[in-house]
Amino acid sequence: MERQLAEYERHKAINILFNYVKEYETGRKFDVDEFINYFENVLSHLKLVRDQNNLDIIKGVDDSLLFEFDKVAFNSPQGGTDLRYITSHLLATMFPILIPMAAQYQEAYRFCLKLRKKRSDIDYLELELAVHLLDRSLLKRCEELRFYFLTKIAELQNLNNDPNVLEDPAYQILDKLETIQHSQLFLALRRRHLNKGSNQLMQDKQSPEYKLSEYKVFAKMADSNPIYRDILFEMKYLKTKIPFWGRFKQLFFAIFRFVMGIFRAPRYVLFVITKSRGNFVYFVFAFLALIVFLVAVFQVMGKYQDKKFVEFKKRIEEVKQR
Repeated sequence: MERQLAEYERHKAINILFNYVKEYETGRKFDVDEFINYFENVLSHLKLVRDQNNLDIIKGVDDSLLFEFDKVAFNSPQGGTDLRYITSHLLATMFPILIPMAAQYQEAYRFCLKLRKKRSDIDYLELELAVHLLDRSLLKRCEELRFYFLTKIAELQNLNNDPNVLEDPAYQILDKLETIQHSQLFLALRRRHLNKGSNQLMQDKQSPEYKLSEYKVFAKMADSNPIYRDILFEMKYLKTKIPFWGRFKQLFFAIFRFVMGIFRAPRYVLFVITKSRGNFVYFVFAFLALIVFLVAVFQVMGKYQDKKFVEFKKRIEEVKQR
């Protein structure tokens, strides 16, 4: 019992990290910065264990990880276990890479391996785990945490010297670059970004990053998905995020196209409305919501114009007093 307590105290950073995971799952106040800080503490602890080169301590880490993994089922990231799923799989994969002498103590890794569709670590990280990171319904839309996990996977792959698809000669032309799965592409981009930085990569006209930017592939990806836009912005492959008024304009034009569609095909719309009571209720509520939205827009615009007018008059008075 005393030995177990000593091991618990020795590896308590792992326990504290999963306490944060529990707070996230139970809806309590969750501090992203503190979670990231403790994730880094766990990684530092693993490196310290590696440097001590003590097999008993290594086994203690493996036991601590397995104990936390086995507390709550996380067969997939769905159902509110997304943070537990990603944290566990990432730590399980990091453990034998950060501590090469841990080959005989990988029960935590084997536990997670049974939950994966992809058996190879490379395929799992690039084509399964990174796919979950790009899923907007997961991680409660916390983009800072999403980018952090993407970075940790990229660092892990760099440490393990995994092949990078962007450095494969077969993928040096644009047509081939556009066939790379997005999860694999973002990891490859982040890995190269960590090694060289966006400035150096974008100055090289032969680099995949330059070609993807020059031919507007990055811009198209950013327009297609807000997660892609945020990640590309963080890596400085996009100059700016789309401002609020830019997003508002996109929404306004989408509504405009919807309304014009109604006027262009009135008979079809009438047919759809009269076909069922549900369709009628839906269109009535959609029409009322549109009216409320437009009224709100005009009110906001009116207040904005009034504010600008007051500021303009104030400037005139200031000029007169000079």
